[in-house]
Amino acid sequence: MICYTGDGGLYYHISELETAARLGINVVVVVNDNASLSQTQKGFGAAYGGVQRGKAHQLWRYNNVDFAAIAESMGCLGLRVERPEQIAPSLRQALAAGRPALVDVVTDLTALPPNAWG
Repeated sequence: MICYTGDGGLYYHISELETAARLGINVVVVVNDNASLSQTQKGFGAAYGGVQRGKAHQLWRYNNVDFAAIAESMGCLGLRVERPEQIAPSLRQALAAGRPALVDVVTDLTALPPNAWG
């Protein structure tokens, strides 16, 4: 089983890594780690009249966090990916681990997918 989530989404459920390790649920969590809730950036921009001022970015940006290290501390395999060529081997390693695994894929804050709502 593979779960794909952003780092913002992972923050809501990160404790479930410990649950998976304790109960032997061999899920692989792949994290789009761009240190932000970047898909909400436009909404926050609109709330600030189109120009985010002062500390507005603190509403949707995070400090850099090593989610692989957190996963390891909870009993999971934690893999940190910082270069594109590391993705495939890390996924193979995670899928073959025989225990819960998290693949922390560090991505660019400015790389946004298209909006689903137009």
